[in-house]
Amino acid sequence: MRTGLQLLNPSHALGKMVEAWENGDVFRVTGTDWPTSDGTGIRDYIHVWDLAQAHVAALTRFDQLVGGAAGHSHTVINLGTGKGVTVRQLADAFGAVTGTPLRTEDAPSRPGDVVGAYTRCDRSAELLGWRAKYALEDGIRHALEWRRRLLEMTAGE
Repeated sequence: MRTGLQLLNPSHALGKMVEAWENGDVFRVTGTDWPTSDGTGIRDYIHVWDLAQAHVAALTRFDQLVGGAAGHSHTVINLGTGKGVTVRQLADAFGAVTGTPLRTEDAPSRPGDVVGAYTRCDRSAELLGWRAKYALEDGIRHALEWRRRLLEMTAGE
């Protein structure tokens, strides 16, 4: 909790959920006819601290993975949880964390939207000895705590 998202008006799904919850507004679920379990887009929501730890693991093992005995000029490693989460599942988890169901409304997909994706994390486990540790609910809880701190810090500005 030393730092976090600095934008007061974020554009990503979780940030928009926080904003809607704070303001008593409705969160717009863009795209509800995708071929997923509930029709909404799917993503691999990873906690920022897990992502940071993965980068530390990559730096720690850099010489083993790139150049030297490995003989590679580069190595591609996907980072994520390996679990796809739909927008509705994210909204439900948000409601569970806050204790208040998030009000949502369906909206059309935006230009350029796709059904989504999530990672295969086998390489990160094998090459970095790393796997995501934080649950989706932890990320939501921490995002809300950081948001509270950010608003306190910017209140006097």
